[in-house]
Amino acid sequence: MLASGFVALAIWPREESSKDMERTKMTLKDLAVSFHFPKFSTSRDFYKAFGCRVCMLLSYQMISVYQLYIVEDYVHQTKTEAAGTIATMSIITLVVSLTASPISGPISDKMHTRKVPVIIASSLFAIGTVMPWIMPSVTGMYLYAGIAGFGYSVYSAIDQALNVDVLPNKEEAGKDLGILNLATTLGQAVGPTITSTVKTATGALRLHSPSPSSWPCAPLCSCCAFRR
Repeated sequence: MLASGFVALAIWPREESSKDMERTKMTLKDLAVSFHFPKFSTSRDFYKAFGCRVCMLLSYQMISVYQLYIVEDYVHQTKTEAAGTIATMSIITLVVSLTASPISGPISDKMHTRKVPVIIASSLFAIGTVMPWIMPSVTGMYLYAGIAGFGYSVYSAIDQALNVDVLPNKEEAGKDLGILNLATTLGQAVGPTITSTVKTATGALRLHSPSPSSWPCAPLCSCCAFRR
């Protein structure tokens, strides 16, 4: 990853110099305006993409952060067994990610659409999260890692291209992409908080519990991506 930054810097097309551009004085008002959000009335697709990313990251983080407790308390494994299961799940996720990421972009380009692959990816992720819910076993966790991991990888590969397509103003692309990236941070922060709150309120993740009560929320959140 460190090397990729230097490689991109070396081969990326250079921008023209800005030394001859007209200089304008920046005021506090101009600075404040630079942080404004696009108008919803003219940027509906932009906010749909924002909401979709929040829901996807919510559902992903609700499960991934608590995998150890889920395997221990839901699948009823010891810490040693759970560690082995999670390690295998990581390998499965790695394999499907390396498979999905390189092919999903070119396929999306040939289809001339971003929405269909994103809907398929969200559907796969939702199906994957349901697997351990209906199959509380190691097999269910492996199916989750494979199916949900594949769907999430496809989503990640295409979502940024879709976000570029729905930018309301190309002149403010950097600012608006930054706003969309807030959806990632929001999902990563709120997802574990929701699971922790439900766990504390219901005791759903204690030993020998029948099921984590927050689990149904994860596929539900990922299904919200369909509304894109």
